Amino acid sequence: MKKSTRDSLTFGFALFAIFFGAGNLIFPPSIGLAAGDNWGAAMIGFVLTGIILPILGIIAVLNSEGKFEVLTNPISSWFYKFFNVLVMVGIGMTITIPRTAATTHELGIHALFPQVPSIATILVFFALNFYFAMDKSNFIDKVGKFLTPALVAILLFIVVKGTFDPIKAPAATGLENPFSYSFINGYQTGDLLTGLLCASIFFAAIVGKGYTEKADLRRIAVNGTVIAGLGLLVVYGGLLYLGATGSGVFPKDIDSTSLVIGLVDQLLGTYGTIALSVCVALACLTTAIGLTAASADFLSQLTNHKISYRNFVIIISLAGIGVATLGVEKIIDYALPLFIGIYPVSIVLVFLGIFRKFIPNAGAYRGAVIVTMIISIFETLAMSGIEIKPVTQFISFIPLSASGFSWLIPSVIGFIVGTFIYKYGSSNKDKIENRAS
Repeated sequence: MKKSTRDSLTFGFALFAIFFGAGNLIFPPSIGLAAGDNWGAAMIGFVLTGIILPILGIIAVLNSEGKFEVLTNPISSWFYKFFNVLVMVGIGMTITIPRTAATTHELGIHALFPQVPSIATILVFFALNFYFAMDKSNFIDKVGKFLTPALVAILLFIVVKGTFDPIKAPAATGLENPFSYSFINGYQTGDLLTGLLCASIFFAAIVGKGYTEKADLRRIAVNGTVIAGLGLLVVYGGLLYLGATGSGVFPKDIDSTSLVIGLVDQLLGTYGTIALSVCVALACLTTAIGLTAASADFLSQLTNHKISYRNFVIIISLAGIGVATLGVEKIIDYALPLFIGIYPVSIVLVFLGIFRKFIPNAGAYRGAVIVTMIISIFETLAMSGIEIKPVTQFISFIPLSASGFSWLIPSVIGFIVGTFIYKYGSSNKDKIENRAS
């Protein structure tokens, strides 16, 4: 096998492993259960959130010299730090990383060994997370070569069984808008944020393998994202369809972890439970490692290395232990409003990065991001019980707001208005300065 082909596969498998974590295993079956016989429309929405947008996020960072900081520079020099701290502390440390440990216990260890307390699982989980995250130099190889192939094999076994020998035909559930329901609930996977924040680590790893030319770097990166995308498509489609086949068997209000356990038990029995346990441990651990490494590296740089990478890995692990003890459902309950607040801004950033060459000026970035952020903040407050009625009513009149996309049209307007304000504001400023001189 050629070196470039081998490295593309390694990169693709590692990227797949980082994306496919706790949320990805939990949410597709739940969405399929809610959609029932409308699972096709639901899958399109979830694929956009869980595959297309994260991959576009990788490409957006690649278009920005392989650095998320460069992508956000037109907005403001401080925005990069603000956004990263918000995501890494507000989402990573308090939701995504702890959820991986809680899911490992509830879907993995508890199903096989009910007598094992959650704290024991969580402590072992974060000990392994610490070990892998500390060896940053070989991180990509460890994930891509050893953990991911085992994960893929187990997932494919479950997906193939569920597809060709389904539990039951998907039933009608009455879900009115399966596409938007799936798209919005797909936020909780956190994949887009993972792609944006972990992209620079992967690009650095590719350069470290000797691909220093821009064309070579882009080729390996694109090959890797295609491999990861195809793997995610097979797994997501299978898990979502698996949930849909249970729509006539399981109650609508069943919690996410119980649904997954029930589905696999119906399909594979005891052996399925064992396979699921291994699958969960690998999926959750690889996600936690990637997010911990990226977060610790950034936070250490933010403090000018006054607090070391090692110490931040310890801090993140300790925070994860504390939150993970709450359990999966409690973490999910408080997580959605936070994702509603940050995901729309992330989506806007991705498209600004993808079409970077065609963005007229910095005002376009600022206008689109600021308007989207304002809408998202008020929606987050409303979901958290802090409702400002005049603002909420105004947002409800915005086209597409009923489908969860109230930010879309305002972001386009902000893009256009910001472009003109920056263009003509700069021109007038230049005229004044010329007159003064």
